[in-house]
Amino acid sequence: MRNTFKVYERLKREQHINTLFLKGKAFSVFPLRVVYIAVARTSEKESPVKAGFSVPKKKFRSSVDRHRIRRLMVESWRLSKGSFYPEIPSGIQLHIFFIFTNNEMPSYEIVDKALQAGIGKLKTVLPALVMSGDQ
Repeated sequence: MRNTFKVYERLKREQHINTLFLKGKAFSVFPLRVVYIAVARTSEKESPVKAGFSVPKKKFRSSVDRHRIRRLMVESWRLSKGSFYPEIPSGIQLHIFFIFTNNEMPSYEIVDKALQAGIGKLKTVLPALVMSGDQ
């Protein structure tokens, strides 16, 4: 699998994001909050996961800092998604949103460790999502 983060893997549609925050489930792995929901995949060509990333303006007033943290999260996701994609069943698509919650500028190691822990927790929750029919 190539380590890319293409447009079709990004969670961008307002309708999908609204549904995610209204009906999705969430957990925290400091300094990240992970919101997720399982939906039916319409075709096999679609990506098994659509991911979004956010850093609150209230915590980081400078856009340079917000974009830096967001780039760190995207880079960590880009490099670690390859181990997560094969575990997702073919009829399911996950919508995931990562929100940075700390007030301090992190290093890449901190963000990567938290994102890896979040992916690990999603792997444990995935069978329950498939069985419960949250599609």
